[in-house]
Amino acid sequence: MGGHLERQFERILAIDWSHRRGGSRSQEALVREYLRRAAWWGKTLQAPGWPFIDPAEALAPDVPAPAELMDRLFQDEHFLNRGLHEVKSCARSLRLAAVRDAGRPVPPFPDLFEPIIVLFERGGGFSLDKSRMMHAGGAAFHIGIRTGHLHKKPGIPLDPKSLDALDA
Repeated sequence: MGGHLERQFERILAIDWSHRRGGSRSQEALVREYLRRAAWWGKTLQAPGWPFIDPAEALAPDVPAPAELMDRLFQDEHFLNRGLHEVKSCARSLRLAAVRDAGRPVPPFPDLFEPIIVLFERGGGFSLDKSRMMHAGGAAFHIGIRTGHLHKKPGIPLDPKSLDALDA
């Protein structure tokens, strides 16, 4: 197991899925930052499935996340109670880490899944309803189309101090 994959796997395993924080501005901001990043990654890779793209499939379909890691992840009882898109986000983040460890080139953008993993680490989550409304941190917003998120303004800082300041 390579460095990127090992670090990402350890982070996901360390998430306390039973600890759910109530609504917060940082949770909404983290989901919006994910959408911004997904727009750039998706446009560059021409990846289908907005906004839950699979960059590893577009970059290196022959590089899987190791089956033994995926098996361990899916045995976690708290993880299994997560929503479909939350589970897919974690699995796809592992697969992208495997692509990086395989030395395959990736776009020069900030890590696609970092805002979502930080969201989970902070006790947050998200859901998507049938009308394509995304719910996070007590807020609901329409995810819209990819081009609506292709702005170049810098994303939010993902460090705990900055995120805590949003919630204060």
